[in-house]
Amino acid sequence: MRSKFLSLLFLIPLFATAQIDVNWGLPQKQIRKTELTTMLGEDSTGIYALRADLALFGSREPILERYKKSDMGLDYSKHISMRLPSNVELESQSVFYLAGKFVVFGSTYDKIKNLNELYYCMLDDRGFVTKEWTVVATIAAEKESNSGSFFATLSNDYRHILLIINPPFEKASNEKYTLQLLDSDMNTSWTKDISPPYQDQFFSLDNYIVSTQGDVYMLATVSKDRSVMTRAQRRATPTYYHTVLIYDRSTDELVEYKVDLDPKFISDVKMTVNDSGDIICAGFYSNKSSNDVIGSFFMKIDKKTKEVVKQGTMDFSQDFLAEFMSPRKVKSGKELANYDLKYLVLRDDGGAVLVAEQYYEILVQNYDPASKMYTYTYYYYYNEIIVVSINADGQIAWEKKIPKYQVSRNDLGYYSSFSFAVSGDKMYFMFNDSPKNMDLKNGDKYKYMTNPKKSVAVLVTMDSYGNQQRQAMFSNDDLKIILRPKLFMQSSDTQLYLYGEKGSTFKLASVKIS
Repeated sequence: MRSKFLSLLFLIPLFATAQIDVNWGLPQKQIRKTELTTMLGEDSTGIYALRADLALFGSREPILERYKKSDMGLDYSKHISMRLPSNVELESQSVFYLAGKFVVFGSTYDKIKNLNELYYCMLDDRGFVTKEWTVVATIAAEKESNSGSFFATLSNDYRHILLIINPPFEKASNEKYTLQLLDSDMNTSWTKDISPPYQDQFFSLDNYIVSTQGDVYMLATVSKDRSVMTRAQRRATPTYYHTVLIYDRSTDELVEYKVDLDPKFISDVKMTVNDSGDIICAGFYSNKSSNDVIGSFFMKIDKKTKEVVKQGTMDFSQDFLAEFMSPRKVKSGKELANYDLKYLVLRDDGGAVLVAEQYYEILVQNYDPASKMYTYTYYYYYNEIIVVSINADGQIAWEKKIPKYQVSRNDLGYYSSFSFAVSGDKMYFMFNDSPKNMDLKNGDKYKYMTNPKKSVAVLVTMDSYGNQQRQAMFSNDDLKIILRPKLFMQSSDTQLYLYGEKGSTFKLASVKIS
């Protein structure tokens, strides 16, 4: 989701009943051994999606699909050829939809030239090629096993593509990148070589954003040199910190800001940019380890002055922690564990909202004495959602827990997790739940959703004060499909698209939010 949809107005003090209109389209048959993976975008009459070929000996080519908004039925499905005229097959990198057309990236290593080459081609809205494969960037590399990498992302206004070109790894050298901004016709607007002051082995790029003005914001993790730390230091203090790098196009400067709470551990962090170009970094921290959570932090960097203008940290309240554990554990300093920060939502008053989900895996090994063989079962847990609203001064306004308990095995949590949307002063959470949780009384414990086929799709609506309303959207059994919460797209303040499938049948839904 792009940041222009991630804003909360914080104007309406009273909670209003959620108003959503879900319209499922025609049932359709899935192409055998394929999977819908991404919703790319929309135009006035259709939405576009990508399908992956999962066949063992399949083409591995991405499949571009268009669905009609009138009935959400399939308009067309076309393989995107990743083969050059020389018969060299490209490795698919990414596909973007911008300015009414598609840009497809693919790469290959040329062993004769010792070059890692990035190509692009362009397709029209019917999936026909309008620009044949063309080299757009190269990396000199002596070995295919260490040939560097390419990253690409859309700008916030969907009008440009940023390429980040990373040369081969060099252990004793500083990290290097080339930034290359392309317009919608794939013409290069500018390039810039940057070299962060960190050795290659200690620097990892986590996230990157291109503003409407063409400035580039990069969030990275910097590992400390463990060889110069004692064992006690490695156990008691963080062995890493985060940093924000800003390339200001107007001044041609690269500016850095450390995001370091030492001796606290930063458990998770996200970065976004507001309409003024100011940078917001927020996340969770722990007093014990990088896997635990005990509070939140907030930091705002002013785009014009290049100064940190707001910064704060705050522990979760004991009342909030008591919703997850016994009072004895709260008093002993026990922290929350295994929470992934999923979304950073900007508030219009300068604050932010953090949305996280508990996720972990358990591997169970069983031995059969008769066959003398081991069997392995993976269990995937997607549990509570926590929502933390942070004021502009970094202090927590409120913390809320959304009960959700999902477990599945050997499927990577295919029908677990949640869809998320923001509209006006409300946030919407959609997920599969056990029908036994629909009529709980005060004090009853929530049950795990273990059978997606018999589950109920639930909507939780939360207002700007953390008040929440829970209601059933539909029965997956009655609808004859199962909601896949991880696959969704919010295209505007009032428009959301959902996806569901069961066996070889699937449907798309258009959701109106008001």
